[in-house]
Order: sequence, then structure tokens, then C-alpha cells
Amino acid sequence: MFQQQRSRIDNHSDFGASSRLTRACLTSSIAAVCACLCSCMEGMSASQANSQFSSKQQSMTGSSAAAQPRMTRATEDAQLATGPVVLATPTATNSSAQSQRAAEQLAASQRGDAQALLRAAAASSWSALRAHAIEAAVENPALLLELAPRALLDDNRGVRFVACMAISEAPSKEFVLFLQPLLSDDSDSVKAAATLALARCGANPDPSPISAMIYMNDAEIRANAYLVLGELGNPSAVAMIRDSLGHGLKLMNPIRVRLIDLAAAEALVKLGDEHEIEPIRAALFAPPEQSELTIVACEAIGRLKDEVSRPMLERLLSVQGDAKRSPEIRLAAATALMQLGGSANMAMLVTNEYITNKDPRIRAMVATLLRGTSSEQAVAALSSLIRDSDPTVQVAAAAGLESAE
Repeated sequence: MFQQQRSRIDNHSDFGASSRLTRACLTSSIAAVCACLCSCMEGMSASQANSQFSSKQQSMTGSSAAAQPRMTRATEDAQLATGPVVLATPTATNSSAQSQRAAEQLAASQRGDAQALLRAAAASSWSALRAHAIEAAVENPALLLELAPRALLDDNRGVRFVACMAISEAPSKEFVLFLQPLLSDDSDSVKAAATLALARCGANPDPSPISAMIYMNDAEIRANAYLVLGELGNPSAVAMIRDSLGHGLKLMNPIRVRLIDLAAAEALVKLGDEHEIEPIRAALFAPPEQSELTIVACEAIGRLKDEVSRPMLERLLSVQGDAKRSPEIRLAAATALMQLGGSANMAMLVTNEYITNKDPRIRAMVATLLRGTSSEQAVAALSSLIRDSDPTVQVAAAAGLESAE
């Protein structure tokens, strides 16, 4: 998903852990991200999360008017974690057709619980959880139509941004009246995302304000402007994006600058400049201390469907011993391979390695890996993760069950 596009530019200092995000989480899909759904949640209280958020694929921090939490995160986590009732894992069957039918029946039985969980998360006092719920609702246009109007009015600009990007993935003319006011939003990132969403919904917004955003010295705004320009699909933006590269950002952390450059490169590839895939491929070989570059590159390659990079992704996933990559990188590589048409068996091998990992960010990445994988084993794994003790893992699993066909 933006999970997809979920870049963690804003969260680089906290990366020790990352995805988006996703994107995590989010596609381009909202997934991006960029994507682990809980890449920025570790060690964060509900009140902190209300003022800091990053999606799987975008870089959003802060809130224009953070609301006071209505309950403690511990209380809210407990309420969500005990919500869904999950069926027992089905027994093995004798044929692939029977196995597929069993998976479909299990997924169908779980969707009601998944939707109830997403509704609860969308009303959470924790802004990041609200955003993840909206992102997950892309898999169900009717549910998105129910939840997104409220999210477009959210106090947190990250939630508003994610809602706009979600609508761009599942557009409907019914959203136009809700989106129009966001063209004057306090956040430039939200303005850009609203422009994209309105265009996808059949309106004719003026995209020219985005051209100024790609020259700004703000990492969040600049990366999101590149993202939107790539999604708008107008090749005339290529020259403008190229001209913006190297302007400003002189005092910024070099890794964050490289992340912004990767966002620009992905936009250029989407606009037809296939030569710009090279810096994205090169980032797959970033040194271990720059792991975030590798993860963001994996996510971009999956979204761009770059088959040439398949052997590189397989290498990231298969290398063992002292050179074995971190769980985050291996899960990002596996997710990208699935977007390139990887096998369900490969996804389950990686899933079995990490589904009980003590880090909820890793378990959420497992759920993201399984999105769109409708095998009996994958649906059973998602049915287990929807009862996880961490609500961000639950939301990621709910999104996976919504996407299971």
C-alpha cells in the first residue's frame, strides 16, 4: 500500500527500527512505505503519537492541533487486542482447490472482525492508529467511504494526508466536496495530496502550487510533493523535478537528503524516465548503517515492478551467516518480491521466521508481506496476527484480511 510510499524521511533519527509506513504502508499505492504499519510507534505514548506520525510511504510529522488523548494507550491497546474473535486454524486439505476454498471461507469469516477493528482504530485517540486504519480501508472502498470523511477533518495533518492518499487509491466522486477545502489546508503536504485525490475523483484542481513545494527546504513537504507529481503522471514535471535536485537542503543530514533524492528518482521513473531507476537499485547495496536506504529502495522497486532488480532482492533475502540482513530488510525484500510475482511458499517461509518476533514492528511487516496472498496458510497467519497484543499489528492484519480474495 502508500505502505507503500510510507518513506521514513521524517523519522530517520528514530530508524533503529524501521519499515510505511510504508508505509510503508503505502502504493503508487499508499503503501507505500514505505512498509511497516508501526515503524514509528516504538516507545511512543498516545500523546506523543498525536503530535508525531509517519505513514508507511509518506513522511508526515507533527500535528496542526494535536488532540488530547481520551484514554491511555495501554487501555486502548487492551481494548483493541481483545476485540476480534478468531476462528481456529483450518486443517490441511487434500487438493489445492479445497485449500483455496478453505482460505476463502476463513477470510470471509474474518472480514467482519477486521472491519470492526478498523472502525475502532479509525476512532482511536492515537493519531497514528487512526491513519493506519484509513490506509487499510483502501482495500474496501465502501469502508473507506464510511471512514475517510471524518479523517479529512482530523486535527492531525498526517491523518488528513493519509486520508487524501487513500482516496487517490480508491477514488469516488462522493469525496469531492470533502476534499475541496483541503486545497487551502495549513499543511502543504495535505494540499498536494488533496490535489491528487481530487484529480483521481474526476475534479480538475490546479496542480501548479506543487511546483513551488519541490524547492522547499522541508524534507516532508519536498518528498511528498515528488510523490504527488509522480502520481499525477504529467511528463512535463520531469524537467522541473530535475531542476530542483541539488537546490537547498545543504544543512540537512546526508541520509535524509538521499531519501529525498530516492523519492525524486521514483517520481521520475513513473513519469517515464527509466534511467532514474539506477540510483534506486544502487541503494539496495547501502552499508548496514544506512539500512533505511535499502528498505526504501526495496519498497520503491516493488511499486515500480522493476524485474531487473529481482536477483538483487533475492540476494538480500537469501544471504546467511554474518552477512545476513536485518529482519526489516529481509521483510522489505520479500514484500517487494511478492509485488513482482513471488511465490506464496517464499512468503510463508519468511512469515514463519518472524511471525513471533518480539518487536511489533516486525510482526506488522509480516502482516504487510501477506497482503494479497490468499493461500490457506497466509490467511491463517493473518487470522492469528489480528489477535496480536499490539494494535498496529492488528490493523496491519486486518488490512491483509481485507485484501484476501
